[in-house]
Amino acid sequence: MDLLNLALFWLHFMALALGGVASFGIPLLAARIPGADPAGRPALGQAIQLFSKIGSAAVGTLVLTGIIMTFTRIGGFSGQSLWFYLKLALVVALLGVIVINKRLGARAMKGDAQAAQQAAMMAKLAIALLASVVATAVLAFD
Repeated sequence: MDLLNLALFWLHFMALALGGVASFGIPLLAARIPGADPAGRPALGQAIQLFSKIGSAAVGTLVLTGIIMTFTRIGGFSGQSLWFYLKLALVVALLGVIVINKRLGARAMKGDAQAAQQAAMMAKLAIALLASVVATAVLAFD
């Protein structure tokens, strides 16, 4: 079980890294689309879509490995600290923001300027939530 938990922990952190790259990379690329050469915009859009797929896979991996480790490493959901439950609430909020932002991003890629502005604001919220999830995880598992 120890080797399995180590592998899950490693995979969890790799997914966190990839999710972080997507969280920061997508808004950086999206901010460059309005000023980009029209011929280069599709390449930026393709890169955003790739980052989005990577981010989605990372989030799915984080949730799956997190649930498994909750039972294999810390004995389940009961008896955990307030920080643990706050972390879970922040994860749920982050998942909601990601779903909303995927929809906004799809509209923005079709030329909806208002959706692009909203997606940029939601991306900042996602980054803040991601940082909060990591902070509460540190406090929950110190």
